[in-house]
Amino acid sequence: MMQVQPDTPEESEVSDYALEKPRLLIVDDSPTMCRAMSRLLADDFRVVEANDGEAAWDIISTDTTIQAVFSDLMMPGLNGFQLLRLIRESVHPRINQLPVVIVTGHGDDERMRRQSMRLGATDFITKPFDSLQLQARARSAAHLDQTNRKLQQATKALELESTIDTLTGLANRRYLMKHGPELLSYAIRHSTPISLLRISVDKYGVLEKKKGAALAERVLINVARLISSSVRPEDTAARIGRAEFAVLMLGTSHAAACETGERIHQLMRKTGYRSGDTKFRMTVSEGLVTPALTAALKFDEVLKIAETRLGKAMREGGNQIVFATSEGRPGKPAAPPVEPLTLEEAMVLLRAGQTDKLRPQARRLLARTFPLLVYGNRELGLGMDACLRTLRDRLKTKV
Repeated sequence: MMQVQPDTPEESEVSDYALEKPRLLIVDDSPTMCRAMSRLLADDFRVVEANDGEAAWDIISTDTTIQAVFSDLMMPGLNGFQLLRLIRESVHPRINQLPVVIVTGHGDDERMRRQSMRLGATDFITKPFDSLQLQARARSAAHLDQTNRKLQQATKALELESTIDTLTGLANRRYLMKHGPELLSYAIRHSTPISLLRISVDKYGVLEKKKGAALAERVLINVARLISSSVRPEDTAARIGRAEFAVLMLGTSHAAACETGERIHQLMRKTGYRSGDTKFRMTVSEGLVTPALTAALKFDEVLKIAETRLGKAMREGGNQIVFATSEGRPGKPAAPPVEPLTLEEAMVLLRAGQTDKLRPQARRLLARTFPLLVYGNRELGLGMDACLRTLRDRLKTKV
């Protein structure tokens, strides 16, 4: 007769996987009300309680599992309206799309409802409420959050596959990192110059904090428009970070790239913005490189040089362009500029007032122009013989 054997140790250790309940946050300055709502929702939800708006905001900011918020309006300190505004103005989609159900026992329900909805409340419930009503609102809010999260995941997946920045319409970082090495390879094969300009919006975080994400994003859209209007159709303009841009210019000399950077810089300084009664301007920092082309040069190296120069511009206060830098590696003497200036490039820097960039190469540039100065003095009878002799002697001893 066959006997049933006892479960093996492995089988006895197997347990059913428990699906986690949706996690809700209840915010009310009355501990009694918090406990009452928690008891009514405990069978279907995991409930977190907060007795004021500040504590609630701390939880929302750090707990990524919160799927809906039930908040009282009349609380000391940070009230329900202020908490709702913080949630909706957050830069994080996880937070700014959280379902928020406003709970109040205030006598003027209609006025409270209108103000709550205007600030972005998902739903509104009036005290006293029964358990079925509360549970129905909670299930609806949790379902909405799950739908929003799935939509965010799908959107993020599409953005990863896309080559276009959805906010500005420019290329994105993925496109730049794929397209950049191809253009650099072409430049090396055909001995044609290529320039990379890195741009960062100065004090963007301050703007975002003071004016909100929506207004800050409108500024970014306009910055992208200014950049697009300043470059050629064949140039690659990309948004590669929150407030970071890049322009890759094939067939563009260092002098022409400098002019492009200066044009963007001046447009930013001249563009004004208005928010209510407040007027303000935004500036950018820029780093530019036109690398010396070698067979071993990699696009990552070019990008790193441009980012180093951008970082230098930002460290020195922003609102400026760094065309070159003499920074060297730690423990080694400073490296010479990546590219020697041509006379045309020197004139661009001179017109832009960037004389500090000219100083290291001034004598070399003067030595190149000396024959022209001698010719001009002779042909035009300028009477500069003595000056030219002095200049010649100094160039001989200094160059």
